[in-house]
Amino acid sequence: MANRDTSIDPRLLESARLHFKEKGFLQAQLSAICKDAGVTTGAVYKRYKGKEELFEAVIKDTVFSMRSILEEGKKNDPSLLTDQQLVEVWTNTEENTRLWYLRLMEIRDGLELLLKCADGTKYSHFHDEWLEEMSDIDYAYLQELQKRGLADPSVTRLELHVIVSAMWQLYTEPILHGMTDEELAHHCKVVGKLFNWSEAIGLK
Repeated sequence: MANRDTSIDPRLLESARLHFKEKGFLQAQLSAICKDAGVTTGAVYKRYKGKEELFEAVIKDTVFSMRSILEEGKKNDPSLLTDQQLVEVWTNTEENTRLWYLRLMEIRDGLELLLKCADGTKYSHFHDEWLEEMSDIDYAYLQELQKRGLADPSVTRLELHVIVSAMWQLYTEPILHGMTDEELAHHCKVVGKLFNWSEAIGLK
């Protein structure tokens, strides 16, 4: 029995990543991906059902990382936190912003594929769905603050979602536009000054 050529997989995934990034999922051609990877289409179909499953393999680690962020947010029950712990959840500083960027930079390529190149796949609405889940998590914390009289009770789930979406753009747009490390460092300072959760939700 012939041994499986393990050198094919990294070459194929790297070629696919480059083609999906340049052309998007819909316009990327499997034949061109294979040509640049130096493999046959038959080799692809031995590993994947088709182009969409290949795309899924390319972004698998990124999807896992993004979902891990949600799981981390769900692990604490807001009702069990002290007032001080609840308030600290909403602390937005230059340092916190920098830590977010460091985390997102680790999945930069995959994040770009998810946000810009996934049309035509089951991940085409991943970002919107992710933001909805993140808004649900944040709203649970906000509701607990409101229940304790520590935040503006008029801030609704819909309004919070709009704010969360705007905040997320402050994190993702610089990455998608290819900011350098120096530019990102400056951007962290700007975001730290610009965005004040305490004011936004009327934190007391």
